[in-house]
Amino acid sequence: MAIAGAAGILVGQSRSEYKPTYSTMYGGVAAATAAALTVYFDDSDKEVERLKAEIRMLSGSADAFEKAQMTHQSPATFGAKVPEKYRGLINPGEWRVYQVDRWREDGENRMVHETSVMELIPPSLRGR
Repeated sequence: MAIAGAAGILVGQSRSEYKPTYSTMYGGVAAATAAALTVYFDDSDKEVERLKAEIRMLSGSADAFEKAQMTHQSPATFGAKVPEKYRGLINPGEWRVYQVDRWREDGENRMVHETSVMELIPPSLRGR
């Protein structure tokens, strides 16, 4: 808008009579025209709708992850026995397998269908 307004002012200055009047008129008309064209071609409502659709899609993906069904759970030690005197000092950890059904973008022209998620909670030492 500023560039269009400045161009209109320059055109108005080229007139031989009433330079300030023509500059104001041409500058205002040029700036208003530029603003109208910007609103027409760069419609913020379309961008808002696109962002709302993206939020709905991401929310659905988050809901699908939260609704994942656990299909298997096992201790992370894989059956190894922790000696009795150390059990109070160790969080043994575990691993879990969840069943999911979601699509994920993997690059510009690739989609990946995910059916399982595996989570490993590693063993750790407990603080006293």
